[in-house]
Formats: sequence, structure tokens, C-alpha cells
Amino acid sequence: MRATAGMLSAAILLAPGCERRPEPRNSKEEPVRRATYLAVLARDLLDTCPAGRTPPIEAQRYEELKRLAAQSGAGHAVWLGENDAAAMRRVSPGRPCEAGAVPQASALMAYSRRLDTLAGRIAEYRP
Repeated sequence: MRATAGMLSAAILLAPGCERRPEPRNSKEEPVRRATYLAVLARDLLDTCPAGRTPPIEAQRYEELKRLAAQSGAGHAVWLGENDAAAMRRVSPGRPCEAGAVPQASALMAYSRRLDTLAGRIAEYRP
């Protein structure tokens, strides 16, 4: 019985996928993916504000950033971030925006900052 247990342990340790590997490094797409994800979450919060949805200028800015990302080769990373946000939305809907002008202004500023970050990540992206 002992020999069988030892052989089984050795077989498990030598099986494909069980070897020691270095920690995975972030891909070059990770900063763009994460910035997109956070921008979409910020937009979703803004869209829950009682006073209205994302202002057209901000929506247009996001679409322009997506076009820029596609032109620079970072379009896949943007898609991944949007996909991550959609998956999270299904599992855990975000908190709604509180009523009032101050929470809406705060949500709009947060979304604008996230778009600034996304623009910077797209500019830094190197295919």
C-alpha cells in the first residue's frame, strides 16, 4: 500500500501542469484592459444617477478612445476590459448613484478621470 501511495504521489507531481513555473507576468494588454474595465464601471455608476445618463460628450469621448485603441493595436485589450465589466455586472450589479447634484457631479468626475487614465494607457500601449 505504501509503495502505491508513493507512486501515486510521484505521478501526480510529475503530471503535466503540476511542475513549478515562474509567476505569470502581466501582459502588455493588462494596463489597457484594466483601465477600460474601471472606465466602464465608472460609466455604469454615472448611468444610475437619478438626474440622467452619461453626457453625450463623455460618451463620444469613450467611443473616440475605442477607435484610437483599435488603430494603435490595443482594441483587443479594450474589448477584454468591456467583457470583464459585462461579466461582473451579471454577477454583482454595482451600487447605484445617490440622489442629488453632488453625487452626480462626483460620479461624472470619476468617469472623466477614468477616461483620462484610459487615454494614457492607450497612448503607452506598444503592440
